[in-house]
Parts: sequence; structure tokens; C-alpha cells
Amino acid sequence: MVLHGTTYGTRKEKDVTLRFSKILKTKLENKGCTVYMTRTDDSDFGGADIDDDVNKRVEYINNNYPGVNALISIHVNARFGRYGPFYQKDTVSSKAFAETIAKRYGTAVHEGDFAVIRNTNRAGQKTLIELATIDESWLDNENSLDNTANFIILGLEDYTGY
Repeated sequence: MVLHGTTYGTRKEKDVTLRFSKILKTKLENKGCTVYMTRTDDSDFGGADIDDDVNKRVEYINNNYPGVNALISIHVNARFGRYGPFYQKDTVSSKAFAETIAKRYGTAVHEGDFAVIRNTNRAGQKTLIELATIDESWLDNENSLDNTANFIILGLEDYTGY
């Protein structure tokens, strides 16, 4: 089973997030960062459903990645959903991290309860970013994705002071 997340017409979350994540990865590496990705091609973790797949992804991160400064999980929300950075309830450092990115991204910050930011143990600061809602056409535009990556990087730089 291939899981593709939310869809709108022919636009699939899995395609948008992979394309965007590769842009963000390249930009971060060009700044000297080391980037670990759970998905670099069109594959999932083989879960029976989306929740199982996410739990397998969390397990993979916890068992295979070294401790890192920050974890960012990229997503696209369903139509009419909230977008921007989310942080796990009662996590002061992650809330501050998400707030700093939200300022540059131009969105609100949201409290969330997502396994990938709740259950991963490899980073002190964690955020799940819903880039937009799936029905937004700018998600198909490389320049728009590139600019969005720049906003996230500016938020990272503001937070870390680099």
C-alpha cells in the first residue's frame, strides 16, 4: 500500500512534501547544515495505515538518527485545515522554536499532538509544519516552494542565532 496523504485533484501531499523537503535540504546543506530525511524517494514505511506508518517513521528516527539540534516534519494539510508551525503541548523549547519560524513564515503558531513531534527523542526543538492547505495552487510552483524554504530557514537562523 502506498500512502499519499491528503489530495486535491491530481495534487498529492506526498509529492508536494517530497519536492519541498528536497529544496529545503539543499538550501540547509548549502549553509553547512547536516540534514537527515526519513524519505528521499516516493516510498513510505510500510505501515498498515497512516498512523502505523507514522509510528514506524518515529521508531526509525529514534533508532537511527543521532541527536540533532532540531527536527522539522513537513506536511500539507487537508482543505480548510490550519497551516503553519505546530509544537507539542507543554514543550517550552519547541513552542519558542515554532513561534520563531511562524514569525518569518507569516502564520500563526499552533499547539498540536502529533506522534512525530510527541514521540521522537532525537531533538530538543521539534516542529511539524503544515505548508498550506492542499487546495492552494502555489504548491505546484517551484519558485513559491523555494521562497517558502527561505522563510523557514530565516526562522531557523533567528532561533539559533546563526
